[in-house]
Amino acid sequence: MKISKLLIGLIILLLLTGLSIGTVGAQEEPKVRALFFYSPTCQFCQQVMSQDLPPLFEQYGDQLIILGVDVSTQIGSEFLQAALGQIEDPPDRIGVPLMLIADKVLIGAIQIPQELPGMIESGLSASGIAWPDLPAVQEYLFSQGFIDEQGQDTLASPQAVQVTEATATPEPTETPQDTPEDTPQSTATSTLPAPTNTPVETLPEENSAITLLDPNAPAYEPGSVMDRFMQDKIANGIAVLVLLVMIGVVVWIGFQFMQAATPRIWPAWILPVLLIVGFAIAVYLGLIEVTGDEAICGPVGDCNAVQQSKYAKLFGVIPVAILGMLGYISIGISWVVSLKTTGKVQFYAKMAMFLFALFGILFFIYLTFLEPFVIGATCAWCISSAIIMTLINLITTPIALHAWAEIDME
Repeated sequence: MKISKLLIGLIILLLLTGLSIGTVGAQEEPKVRALFFYSPTCQFCQQVMSQDLPPLFEQYGDQLIILGVDVSTQIGSEFLQAALGQIEDPPDRIGVPLMLIADKVLIGAIQIPQELPGMIESGLSASGIAWPDLPAVQEYLFSQGFIDEQGQDTLASPQAVQVTEATATPEPTETPQDTPEDTPQSTATSTLPAPTNTPVETLPEENSAITLLDPNAPAYEPGSVMDRFMQDKIANGIAVLVLLVMIGVVVWIGFQFMQAATPRIWPAWILPVLLIVGFAIAVYLGLIEVTGDEAICGPVGDCNAVQQSKYAKLFGVIPVAILGMLGYISIGISWVVSLKTTGKVQFYAKMAMFLFALFGILFFIYLTFLEPFVIGATCAWCISSAIIMTLINLITTPIALHAWAEIDME
């Protein structure tokens, strides 16, 4: 009898031990989940997707799940607006690339690769990071079959599931309100599609608006010149207008020298004021390039996209803003020397001031061309500096022409 009780006890103990081991073994490894908002024509979005995310996918494998949202579609844009509208402390400026992970918003091709790896490590060392706990996110992921009613993942093969604009409707009710320039075709939204219990099947990739990012996606290929220009029609249009004005001023300078004209000289106080303002802008942009902080850009343009591009550094080494500072300093020194000297020294100082300014406007023509047609974004600070350099040329050209005429008379 005692032996039977002992055997029964051992069997129960073994069963409990096996159950405990099975429970531990059945526990899923922690996972980090995030939403990545992008536009297909945004080169910095593609930079993050093709350069920064693949090493993370390779390192963490199935423990990292990132849902990509294409904001160039109506669905993707509305999803972004709804999600950010429910964050307690939304960012001052909305732009792509944008990563929403837990309750943190990461924006730009600098902040995302800098902060995302640390957040992944912190999340995996704990119990993982769930999808953002926002009603808009939870409702939408549930309605499209990405999560169940308990908020758990329902995807057996995340890379295979896509949501298209054709299947994610009904049509939302629109509420008129301002929408960010950084999200093409964005539309304000007051409602989200009603949740359904039917998971979405695999759909054709060419129409996909929302998809889990593929770590093996092909490298980014830039769009056409018109595609880049259309990323921000207003800001890029302003850049083109300034570009045409600068070209016109250079042509005017050539005609003035060909005709040996002596146009009216501007009041003396205007040049130092322009030099101070231009130098201050160059210093600010230089600090942005050195520190990697985001620039305060205003309502038009995308200064950070320009500052983060490879064209922000000459030969990939020298920040363009540093060249701007040196240019304004050179013009300023030449101006001071021209005031303090006479004769040939004064003549050479005035001509040097003119040549420095001429080189400056030619360089700004090159930079301003890059913004709308190559980078696909326009920097308001850069355009302001280009306008200042254009005005400086309108001031230094008459000074140089008068100096040239005086030398000829001697």
